[in-house]
Amino acid sequence: MGGTGGVIGINQLAEAAPNGDTIGFFTLDIIAQLLNNPALRVNYADFVVVAGVENPLVAYMRKDTPPGLAIATDIMKVNEFKALSLNVQNSNTINQALSLDLLGVKYRAIPAYRGLKEVETAILQNEGQLANTSLPGWYGSIEPTMGAIVLPLWQIAPRAKDGSYPRSRALKDVPTFEEFFAMVHGGKKPSGFTYEVLRTSSDPLVAMFRTAMMPPKTPLRQSRSCAPPSSRSGRIALHSGLFQHREDRTDPRDRRGGAGDRGRPRRGEAGDQAFLLDYSNRLVK
Repeated sequence: MGGTGGVIGINQLAEAAPNGDTIGFFTLDIIAQLLNNPALRVNYADFVVVAGVENPLVAYMRKDTPPGLAIATDIMKVNEFKALSLNVQNSNTINQALSLDLLGVKYRAIPAYRGLKEVETAILQNEGQLANTSLPGWYGSIEPTMGAIVLPLWQIAPRAKDGSYPRSRALKDVPTFEEFFAMVHGGKKPSGFTYEVLRTSSDPLVAMFRTAMMPPKTPLRQSRSCAPPSSRSGRIALHSGLFQHREDRTDPRDRRGGAGDRGRPRRGEAGDQAFLLDYSNRLVK
């Protein structure tokens, strides 16, 4: 069941009987849970997690965006463009905006679409110029229908065991966001509080982008196909401190504002939830 980035389906799954007969396969909307989005009526950690499938995110842009894009890094020459996405408290919107702010490009966020198909249609009709999608969305829909119109820019790749962010084997020719940032900033690596928030919100998403789950309180003995270690690791991932930042890892220079800054609160003044709520609200102002 599709809709609202998987939120409709996950709400339905929460209401299903915990008898081992029902399973859901959805996209986790990490940001929606962090911000207590009222559209999400349940907590992901309450479900029995069966497995998660990692999946990079792909940012793409129309080639005819003035003055024109011959290669992906030409986005830095664009004066202003519209970046389309789902609702303002959705991972699809927040991760995209954080990436663009880190790059320092000038854009207008349009977080107004119910689903990614609507976003694709709007890009096709040139109502907006930039958006992002999943790996299946890129290969299954966008590349076949808009391959001559858009360019892939970068991928938000899953983190490797050594802490690095290598390119997905399915997107060997698309740079990671970290590589792209270095390409347009003289080899410098992304860092600072905004980058930490980007990776903290996107790491669990791309690591378990498509997640198989069973209703809350489903006894494992009624679902023997579910490997207990997988369920346990899934619960740990959803309960863990993935959304906590250490103060000593924050770049103090990133608090003073500057290009792309949207008036974010200082780390010492508010928690991550308050920061993301303030950030998402400012995207539509």
